[in-house]
Amino acid sequence: MAKQDTDALKQRNLEGYGLKIKKYRKRAGLSADDLAKALRVTVSSVRNWECGLSRPDPEYLYRMFFVLDVSPNEFFGISGVGASLSSRERDLVRLFRSLDARGKEDFRALGEALAGRIRLRRREEVRSRLVSVPDYGRFAAAGAGDGWSQQSEAEEVLLYDVGPVSAADEIIRVSGCSMEPAYHDRDRVLVAYCKEMELGGVYIFSLRGRGCVIKEAAADRLRSQNEEYEDIIPSEEEGAELIGRVLGVLDPSMLPSEEEIALYRESLESRKSPASVTD
Repeated sequence: MAKQDTDALKQRNLEGYGLKIKKYRKRAGLSADDLAKALRVTVSSVRNWECGLSRPDPEYLYRMFFVLDVSPNEFFGISGVGASLSSRERDLVRLFRSLDARGKEDFRALGEALAGRIRLRRREEVRSRLVSVPDYGRFAAAGAGDGWSQQSEAEEVLLYDVGPVSAADEIIRVSGCSMEPAYHDRDRVLVAYCKEMELGGVYIFSLRGRGCVIKEAAADRLRSQNEEYEDIIPSEEEGAELIGRVLGVLDPSMLPSEEEIALYRESLESRKSPASVTD
């Protein structure tokens, strides 16, 4: 074999096996001699593997995975071909395989029972952490006003029951840019219905003939926070009906995961048990 080919083979052995064997041997706290004794090979064999002069035969390689507590996927850097098992998980697999058929059935039944109890507990935990806030698909314009549709059907949006979410009665979308930088076009804001307001607060108002707007409450006007937009001074005919206080923007961090939503739905379904029948 030409020297160039020999060097190339040595480099492949070193990158594919040698450096990895040395890395995981040290991680396991073993010397080259310790590994050689565990595999029942000479210490020179281990050193040759780690230097790239040779590579281990499959029988030694698979025993090495066990000794070094490393999975084949982790060793070869393979992803997407099954999750690597931890040491404890491998112990459980070995325990399961050591059982007879009856023992395996008992093991499986116990595991399923524990998994069911854990899911039930998680389901109740999720249900206590989430709250449903209605979204009627309504808009409050940040400029001259928009139509205010009194829709009867709402999309129930599940959110973490924290901060402003706890006090929210409805989710309303912003239309326009006059309240930037605090509120942007298409933002979804959390609104708490109210009958009184404080100057300087941001509220949703309904103006006859104009629809609904999101504005800052001032003494004699509805103020725009963006200086490029004019304030609104409602006429007597228009009036300014107070709908609710804007608590803040609906942030993505308030949204639960798909798994949590599924657990929440399961929890609701489990509580819809049929009425008991008595004789």
